[in-house]
Amino acid sequence: MRPKKNRILNRHYEVHAGQRHYEEISFLRGFSILTIVLMHLIQGYLTSCSEFVRTASSIGGAGVHVFFFCSGFGLYLSQMREPKGFFKFFNRRFWKIYVPYIVVITVSVHFPFLYSGNRIKAFLSHVLLYKMFFPEYEDSFGMQFWYVSTLFQFYLLFIPLCRVKERLGRAGFLAFSFMTSLFWWIFLAVTGLHEERIWGSFCLQYLWEFALGMFLADWLECGGAVCLNVFQLASISAAGLGLMAAAALKGGVLKTFNDVPALAGYGALSLLVYYLGTAWMKNLVLAVSKISYELYLVHILIFSLTFTVTGAYGKSELVVGSVSLFIAAAAAYLYHGCCSRIAGNIEKNK
Repeated sequence: MRPKKNRILNRHYEVHAGQRHYEEISFLRGFSILTIVLMHLIQGYLTSCSEFVRTASSIGGAGVHVFFFCSGFGLYLSQMREPKGFFKFFNRRFWKIYVPYIVVITVSVHFPFLYSGNRIKAFLSHVLLYKMFFPEYEDSFGMQFWYVSTLFQFYLLFIPLCRVKERLGRAGFLAFSFMTSLFWWIFLAVTGLHEERIWGSFCLQYLWEFALGMFLADWLECGGAVCLNVFQLASISAAGLGLMAAAALKGGVLKTFNDVPALAGYGALSLLVYYLGTAWMKNLVLAVSKISYELYLVHILIFSLTFTVTGAYGKSELVVGSVSLFIAAAAAYLYHGCCSRIAGNIEKNK
């Protein structure tokens, strides 16, 4: 009889083709936002946490790589099932992504502690989407909004990327995208621009991850399957996270080339939690996945408001932090419901 440990390591899982909804992708999205939000809470507000906890929370930063991967997967899967032209596609993103984002920015601009510079100029940089090109606005009203800027770059490129994929084929498109990102990394390293966030968060930095999501969506929708086992996932997770940590500790230009081990290691870890975690944990993460975008938008606003109002410090930080996390989740849930109803009504009235 084999030891229990070996039985666990040899467990096999398969992502079957042709599903209406891929639960693994939803879990990846929910797990990513949870770790990102916890990282921001620990590193930005819980000053009494130990250095070990603060360092360990940094793994949440790799969640954005999974976000881009999931975005590419979801957008291309939807495009395959319901083809859309550029204007129809962008109109839908406008109501589902842009408007909720601008509403949060409109609220945030009224709180001086969220940005110390010229708030009107910063506000306009969000509304007119030129924030992504000016370093002074990159962290305005919340450090997390850089992601939204990059996401809109992908929205502008999505339909052209679909055309490129049709011409190059599935494998050719993935190779083209990876080489484009690789050349971008080399360009940043040679010029020294990797230190500037507006360059390091440009869409070409993450193009290969977005394209990998499109590749997988095409693969599964066309009848392919993905077979995984626990040993493989554990090995990839250990190797990827180890390389990511080493590059982060070394710093400098290595961080520019860190995306491959970050996505592989973090993604494998997320799937391990999905396959081996308890039912309540899985259900919690899947529930969070449904409000992931809204939670991403509002969490810094809620954290900053809560800690500013309470003036929490020391031991009280943990209590206030827990309460603010609950408030952020509740606000995101309510906001998601409101945005969904409005977007749904707009679709019906067209």
